[in-house]
Amino acid sequence: MVGKEDSQTDCITPKEAKASAENESVITCMDELPFPEKILIIKPSSLGDVISALPVLHGLRRTFPCAHIAWLVNAGFTDILEGENDLDEIIPLERRRFGKICREWQPTIDFWEFCNQLRAKKFDWVIDLQGLFRSGFFSYITGASLRAGFADTRELARLFYTHPFKPKATHTIDRNITLARSLGVDVRRDDFKLNLSEKIFTFVRSFLEQNNLSERRYIVIAHGTRWESKLYPTHHWQKVVGELVKDLPIVLIGSPEDVQRSAEIASAIEGGRIIDATGKTTPAEAAGIIGASAVVVCCDSAANFIAPAVGVPAITLIGPTRVGRTGPYGGRSRAIIADIPCQGCLKRTCPHVAMEGGFATCMQLIEPEKVIETVRAVLYEEHHQENGRQGNVNE
Repeated sequence: MVGKEDSQTDCITPKEAKASAENESVITCMDELPFPEKILIIKPSSLGDVISALPVLHGLRRTFPCAHIAWLVNAGFTDILEGENDLDEIIPLERRRFGKICREWQPTIDFWEFCNQLRAKKFDWVIDLQGLFRSGFFSYITGASLRAGFADTRELARLFYTHPFKPKATHTIDRNITLARSLGVDVRRDDFKLNLSEKIFTFVRSFLEQNNLSERRYIVIAHGTRWESKLYPTHHWQKVVGELVKDLPIVLIGSPEDVQRSAEIASAIEGGRIIDATGKTTPAEAAGIIGASAVVVCCDSAANFIAPAVGVPAITLIGPTRVGRTGPYGGRSRAIIADIPCQGCLKRTCPHVAMEGGFATCMQLIEPEKVIETVRAVLYEEHHQENGRQGNVNE
């Protein structure tokens, strides 16, 4: 379990924290809640969901500057949180290993030892933003006097909570914010930001130098996604990349599972510069590459959340999911939504799969020309806004 140095920020009293929350029109119930000295955020996965929970972390630190704040996250995503100075401790969850409990002795023993370690940390508050039986169980096993989560969760997770809430907000980021506000936490929409470690900035500088790239002068393509139905057809990506590479170099990123698709995309392109980093980076390194880019083009995936969190516009291609729930967050990003009656069906596999390539019909219907046009429009806007900012500085 990874710890960080204690914060040197001056502490505030419960009354001061409550007053601060009320000044920001936060729903507050601090009169009835125990004041926390140790807080645990439970949001193990997926990567995009972890990013969506960042406002809660920053709001907690603002409200409780002296509290010890920990985050329970899947072991594969720990590096994405290493640059967050608002976080005191990262608790890795060996999900795959613990998936063997009751089938193998050693993982079972290790799991109960992990639970004992969680309980020994004596958390006062636990905020479960995952909403599954497993995460609810972890909240319960801590023994915390306040265990908050969503009332409309799956798998009966709410049975483990002392304070279940049902936010009226729709977007996953706003739901997290609303839940935290219900606890009196001063969390704001502009708390949606990802801070990367110096190690990652060093990696990005080396990556740019090795590939002869300049900051804000390349486009990132993140074509991978966990849902089969959210994949954009490879032949469409080939058209998009083949045209955009005439404007700026293209960097392909993704997981090891996306390597073959990246190779198929790159092999169809003649001319221009394509750097294939698929399967060669950690989540934090991929986020660093995104953070130095001009724009990101992606399906509804982690990149859709990472880009605005590091200050880069995202162009997100949306078929079976709903833009109001998981679409790009913030005014600089755009969503291109499939025009089909069943759009937003939330099905992981499409019952109306188009014959060509086996991709979902809704994703097939997003025209490459529309994607290219939107990317170029965003690049144009970003360029002129940057020139305007530089002009103001020089005046």
